[in-house]
Formats: sequence, structure tokens, C-alpha cells
Amino acid sequence: MKELVFHVEFLSDIVLPATSNTEGKIDHLDFIAGSNFLGMVAQKYDDFKDSFTVFHSGKVRFGDAHILKNEKLPTYKVPYSYVHEKLENERIYNHHTLTPDDFKTLGQLKQLRSGYITKEKELVFIDYSYSQKSAYDKENRKSLDSTMYGYKAIKKGSMWQLVVKVDGSIVPEDEKLMVETLQTSSRLGKSKSAEYGQVKITHLADQARENISEKDLPLNEVILYCNSRVALLDESGNPTYELKHLCEGLKEEQIAYEKTQIRTSTFTPYNTKRQTKDYERVCIKKGSVIVLKDISDAQLKQIQQGVGAYLSEGFGEIIINPSFLMEKGFTFASNEPEEVKKDERQKITQTFTDSTIQFLVNRHNTTIDTLRIAKNVADFIKNHKAEFKNINSSQWGNIRSIASSNQNDFIEKIKGYIGSGSKKWETHQVETLVKAMDHDAINKQTFIKLLAMKMGGKNDE
Repeated sequence: MKELVFHVEFLSDIVLPATSNTEGKIDHLDFIAGSNFLGMVAQKYDDFKDSFTVFHSGKVRFGDAHILKNEKLPTYKVPYSYVHEKLENERIYNHHTLTPDDFKTLGQLKQLRSGYITKEKELVFIDYSYSQKSAYDKENRKSLDSTMYGYKAIKKGSMWQLVVKVDGSIVPEDEKLMVETLQTSSRLGKSKSAEYGQVKITHLADQARENISEKDLPLNEVILYCNSRVALLDESGNPTYELKHLCEGLKEEQIAYEKTQIRTSTFTPYNTKRQTKDYERVCIKKGSVIVLKDISDAQLKQIQQGVGAYLSEGFGEIIINPSFLMEKGFTFASNEPEEVKKDERQKITQTFTDSTIQFLVNRHNTTIDTLRIAKNVADFIKNHKAEFKNINSSQWGNIRSIASSNQNDFIEKIKGYIGSGSKKWETHQVETLVKAMDHDAINKQTFIKLLAMKMGGKNDE
């Protein structure tokens, strides 16, 4: 199928609820569902030469839009096969690559569930804003009682990529109308008539989507990555979670359940045209990983063409053997922008005669010192936490108490405490801590108090 690539720019905050409910806890999507774009184009339903083929045959598929890193790099939902050791999140492992011996060595593992990654395994998170609002009482000119509500919105300024797949049987006139309709659409999400929902959609005629599938791999074990939600149907057309319905002829023994990591959800879509809710859908979530064994070329081709129902809304897109699921263990690529150091806030050394200005300058400088101390503590924990894993919380608590005593020789007292007693520290541990205290020239006392509090387990949750 031909792929049309679009960029979606957020010109205002966008509200994307994951459910049509209006009460209770409302979850929010971290992607733009393809049904939003299908709805935009469906406004011109009667203008298409073959409306049924465009909207109901699955020959046109409006995919989910994903955020772009630095407005150019496509991203993918963090796979649910990504796990790390509890309390040690630097090293990431692909669950399906681990052996029984690995599980014994690594101990309890924790699954990653949030964020997106690029092809090069750079981690990307979406920025949200929250606004508390109330309905308005026109008669009394005040907020209406008992009508508080809130919106969690994706912040404006981000860029997203949309891919629309079009079958070759679609006439050029209909394809052109789709592109024009999307590019002239400017509202998206919930509360579009208020402050939210303004977007700009641009068609990139010469751009193709990147390919991340590994080729020439044996079919004795195939890794499927759900790049969208998947809604499976059984033989009777009823919704199901059974993975044997991924393609025709798939047997239970061909599914490696011990290597498969999926999450599921249910939701009831609301149809604005008919002013009613549709049937509830049961879905396998985006980011799920399924491992199949000994499948045929025909089955693999069927999966590549789309799985399950609601293909027109972007459901059922599967990536086979993506490159980011091939490696056993890795660390996320550093994605800190180079501009961070250049834009780092600096202390103000100038003295002012105006007391108010000088007060604000002093407060600014104090804030800078506090942030730098916190960064030094975070760097120490990142680099040396494993080195001090045998030091219990009570020892760190005693160190914090010594540092809080306001004694001028608190560093010497700390050295004496950790260098003697029944729980004497090892030489390299003493040297590492002393070097860190001496290195922090801003405020040694504040540094060691904060470090002891964090290493002792407080505020870790």
C-alpha cells in the first residue's frame, strides 16, 4: 500500500482522553488515534467518488500519529518487553531474550510502561499541562457550585508524524481530496471550541517512513511489535484476546507465551454523527510484544498486511522483528541536548543599592546553589549507588544527624564515624564519600545532608 506522510504541529494544548466517559478518573492517550483523522476526512463523505471503499473497506488506513523527537525523528511506544532490575534502571533488558539463568541472576524485574523511543533507543517523554476549571453561573456571576473539572492536555509546540496507507485501487481524485481535507483541518481532540485543539497538518510529498524491521531472520521465532492497538475477532466475529486469531491457521503451540508481553484495555467510542456510543472494544495495547514460533511465509505476509478489526482507524499495525527488540541488554542513548549547558542559569555577582532588587538577586543566587547541589547529589547516586549498597539506612541516618549538628568539624566527625566501629566502611567507600564532600564547594553541609537522606531511602518513592 502507498504511504502518505503528514506532520501534525500542535499550535495549542491538545486534550486526548482515552475514554468517552465524562466522570471519574479519565486516562489520557499519549498518541493521536487514527480515528481522529478519519473523522476529519469523513466530513467530506459525500464528496468522494467511492465513499464506501475509502471509509469502510480497509483500503485506506489512517494510522496513529506519534510524537517526533526534535521534530524529525519518528518514535515508537516503549515495548512492554523492556525490563530492568528493581532500583537499578540504567541497564535495560529485552524480556524475550533472557534465559532461566538470567532471571535467577537478575532477580526481580520491573517493566517499563511509559514513554517512547527512537530507532537508536533514545527515550522520549510527552509533556503535559493540567488546568482546573469550573462551569459558570450566569445568574449570580460566579463559578457554578459542584461543577469543578480538570483537563490534562499535551503541551503545544510538539510535532507528530501521521502515516495514511492508501491502496492502489483508490482513484487519484479521492486521494487528492483526502490530502486536501487533512491539510485544511485545524481542530483536534476534546474541548475544541474553547482554548484547546488547534493544529496544523502538512503533507510531506517526498518523505517516506523509516524501516526498522530486521530482514533475513529465520522464521523459527518471529517477534511481533504492536505499533498500534490490536482488536482481534474470533470465528464468530466476537472480540477476543486470544492470540491464535492473529492470522489464519495459527495454533496455540506456535505462540511463545513465556516470551510474550502484552497489556490490554477496553473502551467505548462515541460516534458524533449518530450522537451515540458504539459497542465496547477490547484491545491489545500499543507496545505489546508477541513471539511466534515456526510460522509460514503465508502467515507472516498476512500479519504484515494488518491484524484484526478497525484497520481504517489505524488498528492492527504490526512491525515484524524491529531492530530495537533484537538486543539482549543495553542502555538508553543519551538524549540531553547540547544547548543545556549553554543555557544554564548563572549567578548574579553585581551588587545593587535598591534593597528589593538585592533581595531578589540573593534569592536567585540561593536557588542556583540549591539546584547545583541537587545535581551533584543526583550524579553521585547515579555513579556510586551500587558501591554503597551494603550501607544500611541507619548509618546514613547517623551521617545526616552529624551533618545537621551545625558543628564546624562535622566532616572530621563523619570520617571518624565511618572509619571505626563494628560496621566499619571499606577504604574505597570512605575515599569516594570524602572526595565527593570536598568536591562540592558550594555548601558541603547541605550536600551531605541531602545525599544521606537520598541514599538512606527517603523520598525514593
